[in-house]
Amino acid sequence: MALNSSLQQINLRERRLQFIRTHLEAFDVEPTFPIPIFEEAVLEIEGTCGIESSCKVEGGRMLAGRFEVCNNQGTTWPESLTHAFTLLDKIESRLGVRINLDSFEQFAAAHIGSRKIINNTIGIHVGLKLEESSVMLYIHIDHHEDPEELARTAIALDGGHYSDELTQVLIRDTMLIGFELFFDGRSHVELCPAAPAQPGELGTRGKYLTPYLHNYCSQKVNSIFRQSSVLIPGFSKAYTNPFFLFYFTHIKDISKCFLFNSLGERIYDFCQNQSCITDAAVVVTESELEKSRLENFCFYYNQRDDCQPNPVDF
Repeated sequence: MALNSSLQQINLRERRLQFIRTHLEAFDVEPTFPIPIFEEAVLEIEGTCGIESSCKVEGGRMLAGRFEVCNNQGTTWPESLTHAFTLLDKIESRLGVRINLDSFEQFAAAHIGSRKIINNTIGIHVGLKLEESSVMLYIHIDHHEDPEELARTAIALDGGHYSDELTQVLIRDTMLIGFELFFDGRSHVELCPAAPAQPGELGTRGKYLTPYLHNYCSQKVNSIFRQSSVLIPGFSKAYTNPFFLFYFTHIKDISKCFLFNSLGERIYDFCQNQSCITDAAVVVTESELEKSRLENFCFYYNQRDDCQPNPVDF
């Protein structure tokens, strides 16, 4: 039994590396530091996990060295922080950079014993220059729990000024709290409420966000929201405009909502030919949606290491 378990874990780890390296090869990304450090962190995770790969498109330029990983079983908060701190320590020691952890450490100290936090995601976003690269830490909040105290701490750390209506959305519907920690010492906090297209699929999440979208966002945002599975906007003092993350369970549905530039088409074509993708997302600002084709956006796709690698009919 122990041997079978060990072999299964080895297979899972190999699948994770395969996902990452297939992505790197497809988009011509050199596996230079800090990507190998992230791969080490991914290999240390026990049990099953999901790998989220993404490409950031800025007109005719694409940044594809972007990955996040979340443990799907076994490890819960705050034990799930172990892999995050190991990754951060390795990056600082091997690359000689200093990462500003102040905001994250203040949040963790305030809520280290919270039972409302399920676990966390860790990720690496590689920029054109080393100092533009960052580590992503996302805190996952149980969607059956009231997130107010967690969201208020994040709002205070963020330092942004939000309307009363939006503050109600953030303290009632936040499901993720993100910390982006750049290699040059910058950092920012983001609050991510969530709303499912079908009410009730995420507990009470979306009760405040859905009417807010209807009242304050464009018809285009609301139309795509209704055709997606989940909408997660991100708000931060660091952003001039919030971004909207539209998740889709079936990749084929994305083409019904978006037209991409040539780089976007390349990413979309690649994803349609991959197995083990559980869902995909397009991240875009409201103003970008008014263009005939998206030029500035992110494209995310998730793969689970325990899925059967057979061709999937999307």
